[in-house]
Amino acid sequence: MERKATAGKRNKNSKKLSGLFFDKLIQYALEPVMVTDSKGELVYANKEFVSFYALSPDEAHGKKWDDIMIPRENRDDAGNVFKCVKNRRSLCFFDTPAPGWNRTCKHISWVAIPFKKESTPFYLFVGGEKPLNSKPLMEVRDAVGDAEANTHRDLVDMLVEASWNSEPETAKHSARVMELSVALARKIGMSKKRVERLKIASLLHDLGKLGVDEKILFKKGRLDKTEFEEIRKHPEWGAEAAGHLYFLRDIIPIMADHHENYDGSGYPRGKKGSRIPLEARVLSVADIYEALTADRPYRKGFSSEEAIKIMEDEKGRKLDPKITEVFFKMIKKKNGKWGWKKI
Repeated sequence: MERKATAGKRNKNSKKLSGLFFDKLIQYALEPVMVTDSKGELVYANKEFVSFYALSPDEAHGKKWDDIMIPRENRDDAGNVFKCVKNRRSLCFFDTPAPGWNRTCKHISWVAIPFKKESTPFYLFVGGEKPLNSKPLMEVRDAVGDAEANTHRDLVDMLVEASWNSEPETAKHSARVMELSVALARKIGMSKKRVERLKIASLLHDLGKLGVDEKILFKKGRLDKTEFEEIRKHPEWGAEAAGHLYFLRDIIPIMADHHENYDGSGYPRGKKGSRIPLEARVLSVADIYEALTADRPYRKGFSSEEAIKIMEDEKGRKLDPKITEVFFKMIKKKNGKWGWKKI
């Protein structure tokens, strides 16, 4: 059945959702994602959402969420569902029937996530196609225990996958940094909870680079002062993007501080020594090693031996000396050579 949709007016709150998180990240997510205001009007819809519901972006904006997502015969309970979503302070689940014009699944499972932008409340909905089960449709369910933890991981995976689609080279670098960071964190005896937090922060630490002009990001020559200043903004841009999801709040300081230097000469705030989170100090060591040994548009990667010599000179300046020494021991192979298997 072909569905005809009338063009909706663009909600004034749509402008508040422009920026890195939505324009460069969620747009590339492979799941349907939409955002409503407190009235239930759509203020954002990504490519997958408008494609799934056979709409154009202009047709989606300004329409009530249930007018798009719920077949007319199933809309009686939609108002109560949205009230329940608004009353939750954390994520929750609900399912909707699949629209009649798209029969690829029996129903759609949604995760609803509250957040604020410029003091305005919004509700982000991430959908997934699943076969019909015994759970009642149009009933809000709290995310608790394993279900909540698994959903957090799924949402992080969505962000990582979207970053791969948006900027593959930056995402590959982050994946390698994550391997090194996690191994180093375990070597220094970091708790399981902190290791997991570091793992997520490592995967997302360069998220802010998606907001940097590609001509600057992949420039082959030396950056000028203006270009370098834009690059320096990426830790804060990434931390701001992660702030849209309340359950990532613990990784924000790690993302924001991963370019702070041990002697206080780093950016963005010039933090020094133990004022820099331990996770960020670990991440910095792994980040620098991976950056040195990887090929870049402007140079070929250094060997492990060369990278270690460079990092040796940075102990106590850029790098925490104790953590760096543990890292050196970690990557030294039994045959006395330096190295780390890249993915």
